Amino acid sequence: MSGSHSDNARSAEVNPFSPTAVARVAEFAPDTVTIPTPAIREAVRLLDGYLDSPQHGNVIAIVGDYGTGKTHLAVELLQHANRRVPEVTKTIYLDAPAGTFVALYRRFIEQLELRDVRERVQEYYADIVADALSESAFGMDLAQPLRAGEIDPVEVVSRLGLMESSFLQQVQRKLEDVTHNEAFGTALTLLLRHGFDDVVWEWLTGHEPDQILADRGIASAVDTDAAALEAMGVFALLYGHRNRRFIVVIDELDKVLSAANRPTEDAIEGFKKLLEVFAGARAMLVLAGLPDYLEVLSGNARQRIGRVITASALSAENTIDFIRESRRRAHGEDLLEPFTVDTVNYLVKLTDGIARKIVRLCYQLYRKATEQQRPVTVAMVHEVALNNQFDHASIDDVRNAIRRVLNAQGSTYRRDQLVGLDENSRADYWIPVGRSGSGCALLLTESVLTSEDSQRLARRATAIRNAAGQTEALLVVVGYLPTEFAAELGAAFGAEPLVYDHWTFNETLASALAARIRGLESVAADDPLEAVQERLGRMSRQQANTQRFIEQLAIRLEDTRNSSDRQLAVLQRELAGISDTLYAAAPRDDDGARVAKPLRLPAEVARLFDDAVSALDSLSQVVVVLRAAFVSTDEDPARGVDVRDEIRDWLRSQKVFPAVGVAVLLSRLVVAFRDGIADWYRSAAPPTTQGQLYIVDRERLSTLCRTYDVLYEYLPLIGLEVLGDLATSSTGTDDLYDQTVRSSARLANIRETLDGLGSRIHNAMLESFAPTN
Repeated sequence: MSGSHSDNARSAEVNPFSPTAVARVAEFAPDTVTIPTPAIREAVRLLDGYLDSPQHGNVIAIVGDYGTGKTHLAVELLQHANRRVPEVTKTIYLDAPAGTFVALYRRFIEQLELRDVRERVQEYYADIVADALSESAFGMDLAQPLRAGEIDPVEVVSRLGLMESSFLQQVQRKLEDVTHNEAFGTALTLLLRHGFDDVVWEWLTGHEPDQILADRGIASAVDTDAAALEAMGVFALLYGHRNRRFIVVIDELDKVLSAANRPTEDAIEGFKKLLEVFAGARAMLVLAGLPDYLEVLSGNARQRIGRVITASALSAENTIDFIRESRRRAHGEDLLEPFTVDTVNYLVKLTDGIARKIVRLCYQLYRKATEQQRPVTVAMVHEVALNNQFDHASIDDVRNAIRRVLNAQGSTYRRDQLVGLDENSRADYWIPVGRSGSGCALLLTESVLTSEDSQRLARRATAIRNAAGQTEALLVVVGYLPTEFAAELGAAFGAEPLVYDHWTFNETLASALAARIRGLESVAADDPLEAVQERLGRMSRQQANTQRFIEQLAIRLEDTRNSSDRQLAVLQRELAGISDTLYAAAPRDDDGARVAKPLRLPAEVARLFDDAVSALDSLSQVVVVLRAAFVSTDEDPARGVDVRDEIRDWLRSQKVFPAVGVAVLLSRLVVAFRDGIADWYRSAAPPTTQGQLYIVDRERLSTLCRTYDVLYEYLPLIGLEVLGDLATSSTGTDDLYDQTVRSSARLANIRETLDGLGSRIHNAMLESFAPTN
């Protein structure tokens, strides 16, 4: 009996690893595991130099490929700064939008608060008033408290009857000198005067200036890249005043700065000035993204970046430390189990030390090991990496992508083509070039995990190259490709294999194929006109494909419109006839409210969704609290006033409304996911005689589950505790410690339930279709 209990407890053990391994900045908790890789140590050293002596600013760049931990490193810097000197540090994280610097600035200004900006302006005002008062014996006693921020300079000027207009003019001139922008000097000074807050803040957030501002010379909105970058520099100067630290992280900068989305010359010049301003304003700017963004910058701009740090791959030692620390924080045990040193070495070798791949595999391996009650072995790592495609696209997905690229290029191609006589010369795609049998072979394979896999593919490359006089071969890997095998296959194919990545594959494949086809055309055609004719034919096919796509799209849009119109008419008639019946038949709760009919799902899948909904119920207490404001308080009128004051203060908090929005989105996401799975379950074809789902149904299920995990990655859970805190403080008598414990436990339960829910639903649903013995 005790053994069974132990087994059940272990199988239900919390998985200490993230199923997605995507850094979600808003919930980057202080206990997040961070391993001091060389890149992290260097970045922290540079940050400490700035924090210890903020007489000079700094700009650093963090670069690396997808999954190497750029975001994790950048946010660790923000956490480190907030731990070191929180009282004088302002940190801002910006996830760059795909677009312009104007959109980036809008995200930037959303991170600031009017009250805080006004206080920074008041510091300039306090210094000017203090300088004036220190010139007389009467005012010397007030100068030091003013500079220390202990008394309000506006109140001092008012009580002493000093000439306010003179001081405000000095502030305006000072701010214009600091910001080098008359409009910002004027606008910020107006924050010191009563009644201008709203119009100034509206302009700062990107709107057209109000007439009150236009009358004072502020003529245009912050609506160009150059103006947006200048505005960010203004705030760097404003917050770099006195002994303050101002740190801004711009993540995924390649979305704004890239060859595909190259900004204007004015924007590039404005960005260069922004780097100069941060360095000179005693502020720190951290730029993170793919290496591409550095190539877009001019040489002068790159010279203004103090240090470029490349995100480090994890070593075996780093990975062991990460596993032990993750287990310690999740379970209180500093253990490597169920992993071993050998399995960690193989794991690092398999993933090339890419952090995201390591963490995702750790999640899957830990789950499998606990379910099977056995340690992680090299064979298990091999099995999970080869068979578990939940984190990867399927071969069919990649084939569809290849077909789109070939059609877009106007290339003719043949599927599953035997290039020569040897079976090894079979190509997944063959793109003929010219009339002499030349062409480019495209080969697809899943993860390359062993020497046998690598040698088999090398033999195919050799057979294809020997099959015709002029051939090219290109390998696409859908899964894992360790470095040692990448080098071997690169030599065999004449080029590095393409490892499928959803974000870059189409562009990379198109470029690689175009280069190879051009090379073949230049050497394969006996007649120079033949190559020209081939290119003209390809252009004609491109145009025909584009025209056909447009026509098909127009037909589909028309069909969709007609179908929607017909369905709407039918629904209106049906709803008009059966709404009363449905209303009467719906089950009701104790209060008479209708209750949704239970969905038909397998027991384990239904349980997982019920747990998720129950975990989110703790966030709905806001409704209870709002009702408390309207409950009769005849017996205790004072308590009614207290409750309403607490709710009013709570609603004034800047954290409340984002938290409510996230709570609503989380609930809607889980319900939508559940409804989507229920629809899939109703429509999935019955299993075959072997108890297996059809491939198309398995792929639909995988897509639904991946969609949940991808969307969930972008919903920040941090800050949700304010919803639970209100319920506790308004309806109970817990002290602050109890409230904090309850709030932390509530948020931990939500994270534990929702993290990896897509993967668990996927596995539970497949298990429900497995044949029973």
